[in-house]
Amino acid sequence: MAIVVIQDFEASVEDYDKVSAEMDVENNPVEGGILHTGIDLGGGRMRAVDVWESEEAFQKFVEERLGPAIGKVMGPDAPEPDPPQIHQAHDVVVGPALG
Repeated sequence: MAIVVIQDFEASVEDYDKVSAEMDVENNPVEGGILHTGIDLGGGRMRAVDVWESEEAFQKFVEERLGPAIGKVMGPDAPEPDPPQIHQAHDVVVGPALG
């Protein structure tokens, strides 16, 4: 069953965009990822909301793609993100604009 992951973290929109560019998910899609959105909370805080095929797919992404991209862009002193909230999805509907 799919999961929803919600995570807040310290980052400017510019840093978020640099990490995203480093991962190049448009040209190299993330295995197991269904949906991602980044939200600017203001004050140097961002929120990511994701839908994943499984928690294992999410963890693999963090270890193999996200972590290394953050390290490369923000360096070893990058702030730790808040612990992710992980929920089982009851239903996932993809609208025509996304599907």
